[in-house]
Amino acid sequence: MDFWKRAQELKDEITQTSRRIHHMEDFFRSIHMPTSLSELGVHPTEAQLCELARKCKIAVGGLLGSARRLDESDMLAIYKMANH
Repeated sequence: MDFWKRAQELKDEITQTSRRIHHMEDFFRSIHMPTSLSELGVHPTEAQLCELARKCKIAVGGLLGSARRLDESDMLAIYKMANH
């Protein structure tokens, strides 16, 4: 497959995925469901987010996931995104 064609396909997939996430968030908001930690009234510090990621890693026995294996730094990144 042509590199540039595949690159465009991946860009399109990312755009579609982003659009789906926004639609899900809109739906959650329509039923008054929080979509972030701050909407729950939770405002963790960086140290607390690191602790959450560490505990998550321990709870799952190291790596988590099947489509993509997540390590502690991935888990921390997810917590940070949820903390907007």
